[in-house]
Amino acid sequence: MHLDIPTLTFVSLLMGISATLGFTALISVLHNQGVLRIWVASMWIAMVGVMLIGFRNKIPDLFSIVLANALLVTANVLTLKGIAQHVGLAFRWRWPGCFILAYSGCLAWFAYVVPDLSTRLTIGSLQAMAFNLAYAYLLLRYGEPSIRTSCRIAAAVMFMNAGFYLVRVFMPVDPHAGQDIMMAGTPVAATYVVGIIAGMATYFALLQLITERLMVDLRRAAHTDGLTGLLNRSAIVAKGRASLERAAQRGQPFSLIIFDLDYFKQINDRWGHDAGDAVLRHVTTVLREHVHWPGLLASRYGGEEFVLALPDATLEQALAIAERLRQALAHSHARVDHHAIPVTASIGVAAARPGTRFEQLVRQADEAMYRTKFDGRNGVSTANPDDFRFAEVGNSRC
Repeated sequence: MHLDIPTLTFVSLLMGISATLGFTALISVLHNQGVLRIWVASMWIAMVGVMLIGFRNKIPDLFSIVLANALLVTANVLTLKGIAQHVGLAFRWRWPGCFILAYSGCLAWFAYVVPDLSTRLTIGSLQAMAFNLAYAYLLLRYGEPSIRTSCRIAAAVMFMNAGFYLVRVFMPVDPHAGQDIMMAGTPVAATYVVGIIAGMATYFALLQLITERLMVDLRRAAHTDGLTGLLNRSAIVAKGRASLERAAQRGQPFSLIIFDLDYFKQINDRWGHDAGDAVLRHVTTVLREHVHWPGLLASRYGGEEFVLALPDATLEQALAIAERLRQALAHSHARVDHHAIPVTASIGVAAARPGTRFEQLVRQADEAMYRTKFDGRNGVSTANPDDFRFAEVGNSRC
């Protein structure tokens, strides 16, 4: 069977365009996926590069060699940027930009100054291999546990691609080809066939990365409060039940804190609901800065009410955490449109006893919280009347 490089290039271009159109169509329904936009941009740039290569001998070498390869390496850089963003890494353009210029200059040198098709193929294969190894490294090193499956599969595909490009380095070029890649011979043509397969595998790997990320984001959204990023009510109940059950099985203590923002309705009435949302986000920030506990479950329970479940925490430890949080809130101010809005909270604390259900624990802490409100707000109360404690009410008032 005769392998014709121009035909294979055309087939590669058609398959690439089809895959790129499919990814482009996804943007219309996944318009919030910034990574998808980056990868689609890289695909279109790569398609233009392949198209220019396909016009070899019909357009100037400046376009079919130098510009075409500059576009292909730019597409690789964009793919790298997308993968970096996918795994949560910052990406800076300085060194990649320098690499694009250096690579283009190197190919121009071996196209015009010292014409050498074999060297150009070797350089192109090595850069593609390096990028695929970089993709695989980022996916394996920085892929978070929730998306580990797709990262591993994609990394395996990238390693396969890197191996393909390494083998292509050693493929002999037909001595009669001169500087025309379209006449490079059957061994090089064979690599085009493998390259088409590798390219399609890469498209599917990227699609799997996007799919698993979407699934993770959807599961997270189902359990997360959209405003604060904390667990929502149903999630804290489900996770709290399981956590309390584990603590009971291990004979460990379990405590719960519930707090309500003081005079929150007045904040909404005076400053507007946008200000109320800003206050809730501010409280979440303070909470994350001042409450650190292994296995902590933090939730926006509803409205301006928050619940913290503390596995393996005694009542005394929970009281200390609650008081620290109360003071942090009382000494902070939410800033809205250059206005400082004071924030205080009424807090209730309860500790589980043998046989206590999570819902009962929430009610006990809730009763303690209302006792705090009755006694003047901006304080901490326990649910156990026999061990009633009340932290000193601060001076900050809403």
